[in-house]
Amino acid sequence: MADIDVLSDKLGIPWEKAKDIPFGTTVPFISFQWDLTVCMVSITESKKKKYHLVIQEWESKLKHTLDEVQKLYGKLLHACHIVPSGCTYLTNLEAFMGQFHHCPFCLHSPLCRTASDLQWWKAKLTQPILARPIPSPTPILDADAYSDASSETGIGITISDKWRAWQLLPGWKADGRDIGWAEAVGFLLLILTLTPSISKGSHVKVFGDNRGVMEGWWKGRSRNKLTNDIFRDVYTFTEEEGILVHT
Repeated sequence: MADIDVLSDKLGIPWEKAKDIPFGTTVPFISFQWDLTVCMVSITESKKKKYHLVIQEWESKLKHTLDEVQKLYGKLLHACHIVPSGCTYLTNLEAFMGQFHHCPFCLHSPLCRTASDLQWWKAKLTQPILARPIPSPTPILDADAYSDASSETGIGITISDKWRAWQLLPGWKADGRDIGWAEAVGFLLLILTLTPSISKGSHVKVFGDNRGVMEGWWKGRSRNKLTNDIFRDVYTFTEEEGILVHT
């Protein structure tokens, strides 16, 4: 660090000495702890406690300002780099921010499912370790796996030369369920069927023809509540099995 300081002084660049981080294989950076020996990145203990306290402070109020929503959302969105499944527990905060469009300085009550989302986050933030592998070039397995759905016929999947199908029951299209939901169920069924034959730690590619489901998975969440709930199930299952899915 002293060598860097000498050069910086010549260039007239001031550094905050208290923030110097000695070179090493384990270093904190952008609120994460980077372990280059085992190639893992985790949320620091101090940040977990800080985010947990922010949620507790939020829960002490019945109504909130836009600034409060944005600050909480920003912190939890940052944590999603380490906890990808957390994206599906931010949709109600995102929708809540939309309520301030016409009155940005008014107090508003959060959406009803926000409280349960934050309970999930609090449980996550109390886990001893929140970590994931540092991303690196990784081969992606193409299992020749496809899912599709038809509102008139049902849900079908194919994996290589094998196939399976399920019939949608009469009256399924109700309570918010639509063809997008059926396509998401097909996606889930494909993952459940495919995973037992995939090695732990693998990245696997699957195909579908519903833009909302495929691109929703790229973002890690869906604005459609029921589809988003299915994404939560996919995350829970794939995290338990230790695989990563690419659509």
